[in-house]
Amino acid sequence: MGTMKDRSRLLQQGIPGTGNILYWMSREQRVASNPALFFASYMAKEYGKQLEVLFVIDDNYPNANLRSFSFMIEGLQEVKLLLESLKIPFHIRIGTIPNEVISHINLHQNSIIVTDFNPLHHDVSWKKELLHSVSIPVYEVDGRNIVPCWISSDKQEYSARTIRPKITRLLYDYLHPLPDVESLKQEQTFASESVDWEGILDSLNIDKSITPINKTAGGKAAQKVLNQFIEERIRNYAIERNNTKTNGCSELSPYLHFGQISALEVALKVIKECPDDDNRKAFLEQLIIRRELAENFCYYNPNYDSFEGFPSWAKKSLLDHQSDIREYLYSRAEFEQAQTHDSLWNEAQSTLVKSGTMHNYLRMYWGKKILEWSATAEEAMQTAVYLNDKYQLDGRDPNGYTGCAWCIGGLHDRPWFNHSIFGNVRYMGSKKISSQNRK
Repeated sequence: MGTMKDRSRLLQQGIPGTGNILYWMSREQRVASNPALFFASYMAKEYGKQLEVLFVIDDNYPNANLRSFSFMIEGLQEVKLLLESLKIPFHIRIGTIPNEVISHINLHQNSIIVTDFNPLHHDVSWKKELLHSVSIPVYEVDGRNIVPCWISSDKQEYSARTIRPKITRLLYDYLHPLPDVESLKQEQTFASESVDWEGILDSLNIDKSITPINKTAGGKAAQKVLNQFIEERIRNYAIERNNTKTNGCSELSPYLHFGQISALEVALKVIKECPDDDNRKAFLEQLIIRRELAENFCYYNPNYDSFEGFPSWAKKSLLDHQSDIREYLYSRAEFEQAQTHDSLWNEAQSTLVKSGTMHNYLRMYWGKKILEWSATAEEAMQTAVYLNDKYQLDGRDPNGYTGCAWCIGGLHDRPWFNHSIFGNVRYMGSKKISSQNRK
């Protein structure tokens, strides 16, 4: 088990066309350790065809802005160079997804299409449109989760406690490295397409007020960030990851979000180079169990980004406390501009706007206070999702939606002691942050 084939599933039987095998790259923006790319290469060899790769840059993408697109394009430049060194054509198209994909297939009469798994609304709707519009076989490959999402569980899991044994039981079937990228090399030469990357960024109709983070480079910088984490910080990860005053986190989340590095590759390197202690266990719990729990939530719950997606006990409790008096109430604009009475919260929000990131533990406090200072839990969830997706470099991601739903709607948590406004949803105050920082 655990081969590229075991990570794939057939979405549509179809009749193969006469042209190349097409890998529509979207979520997994890398060459190394990319199961969908290797599966497409395997299919090309099986059918005696060439492999080509397509990536569509769509400025209608939810919350498209200069920060996320410039980071993404840094990675795509490297992908193009590496694919072309392997004699794999890489087509960049600017336009609407999935129209550009459908047009490409119609023009090139592709035999088969292979694409990335993604549980989020926009991607699910794109796939539906694709399946309605093409008659060739369509495969989907989960290159995001170490254990494919639809294999680890067939339902929405209640918590980490319920999904952990399911993933753990299958983990070592899938925890194997993929072949070296050289095995992807093709014989046939082709004319490389030139791409004006700067011109692309300039031409996109995106929010250019959300500026790039100069100190955070996309693409192969992921390897440097991983190496630094292993060399400098993982040895204290179990204690320091919740300390907002120290840099105890891995800082890998933007690279994982854009698929510029795979969780599989990270896990294998950490297992190989780090002692089997509490630090390694704590990191792998976050990297594998918690991330795959978030994917499970978004895959099985279509309301993952709204109040309706909360557990029923939390919805009832929050509604029971909806009329509780709130000492402070803020509008979305006041939250966005960090204009609350709370200096810690304002600092967290200002850091997010400037740097595209926020310490994971501070993110919890940030989300909890949005609930406390909003008129309703529904409004709080909308505000948190809006700010997360607009400013976080790793926003628009199952991890973010799950984090917001945990803070505001008790997702993957249990009922706690009754508290005003929060009801049975876990309360969090600034003293909790202070106590973690003293440890």
